[in-house]
Amino acid sequence: MIDVVRIYKVIETGLKVLQAKFSVNASDRALLSDLFFSVNYESLLTDFHKVQEIDFDDAYDACITITDKNCGYVDLDISVTDEYISLSGPILKATEKASDLRYTLFGNEGLFFRYVLMILEKKHAIYSMHACSLYDENDHHLYIVVGGAGSGKTCFLLAAIKRGMKLFSTEMTHVSVSAQATFHKGSLVDNIRISNLRHGYEFLLDKSRIELPNTKDEGTKKIAVDLSWAQTSEDILYGPKITIILPHIENECRNNTTVDMADERLVVKALFDNISEKIAQNVLLYDCLPVVGLDTPDLARNRLACVNKLTRHVGRSVRVLAGNNNCWDGIL
Repeated sequence: MIDVVRIYKVIETGLKVLQAKFSVNASDRALLSDLFFSVNYESLLTDFHKVQEIDFDDAYDACITITDKNCGYVDLDISVTDEYISLSGPILKATEKASDLRYTLFGNEGLFFRYVLMILEKKHAIYSMHACSLYDENDHHLYIVVGGAGSGKTCFLLAAIKRGMKLFSTEMTHVSVSAQATFHKGSLVDNIRISNLRHGYEFLLDKSRIELPNTKDEGTKKIAVDLSWAQTSEDILYGPKITIILPHIENECRNNTTVDMADERLVVKALFDNISEKIAQNVLLYDCLPVVGLDTPDLARNRLACVNKLTRHVGRSVRVLAGNNNCWDGIL
């Protein structure tokens, strides 16, 4: 039996994230759903400042080929190198049935997100911390809150905006290091728990022009919030003062305990582990397609060299144990 492709004419376009450029060949425009490129819970805009569609040409870092085959007997098949991603099979059907759209090709926890981070490292020497970052414009000072899901990044982010600081990134903070550290603006959309928006940060509702849905799961359900109104005027920061914050937030914690990290080796390890996280992780796409991590020994060595250089530019590194209302007390 011959495989049935959903469209006769291949869509040719390009995508750009920071300096990384990708050619895209897709058998159906629906494979590039707006869901993943606009303000949504699953969107790449919760990872990156911009995902720009650009003209298709030969000046790209890697090629993405996506072929939807509309037949029941074909499984999803994927091939990944540092030059291309090739995904084929019943992709649209798998997307429709997926339990979590974040874990699809273009979902914000999916393969393209991780692939961009790898390409930025390998071909542009731009390294991406899993961190939100806030900027004090008066002092040219960047505060980088480093941590995975549930560590307390959003708490620091919202409290800083409430204090009048400017947003530089909600989720991934991108840096290149030579004689100085240069930071590239990250995402301006954040997935925020409804309970946080309803209790303590109500000012965001008007500023971000959102209406909260009625749900019994306010403590766990998140919605995408556009915080671009709070962003810095600059998209690139050259040589700012730097404070690294490793948070642990507990809602009921009444005291703030902020401890300076005197041993630089501990800072290096924390940053290296953090930057490696999304590239090195295996990921399960569409509930059925395992994809191994994208890290290599060469990437890891270059990443460590970058972290060592970056740490020399850091003015202060701290661990913070605090609650929602006092997280900045030992820092500002």
